[in-house]
Amino acid sequence: MKTYRITITLADGTQGRSLGLYSDGFAAVIDVMTTFPDAHRISARRMP
Repeated sequence: MKTYRITITLADGTQGRSLGLYSDGFAAVIDVMTTFPDAHRISARRMP
């Protein structure tokens, strides 16, 4: 598992960030999409 920083932008322009352990970036984005289905932008960046 690798650590990813997830950045979420919602419809009203607010942003949120979190760190999580995921097998890859795709799994991270899919997980966040199920939690925040109304998000306008989701970014997953692998942390060293």
